Amino acid sequence: MPSFKCADIGMDCKFETKALTKNGLMKKIQDHASNVHKITSVPDDLKAKIESAIK
Repeated sequence: MPSFKCADIGMDCKFETKALTKNGLMKKIQDHASNVHKITSVPDDLKAKIESAIK
């Protein structure tokens, strides 16, 4: 089950999430980034960091 933590990409944030699929996980990450961090468009370099932090 894929998982992600904001702290793993250097954010001062305790957000952690899991999902059954990578696509489901990315949706949860996008929702969190938009609602909490006010990131509405994810730059390629940040997307690459997120991808590498998924376990």
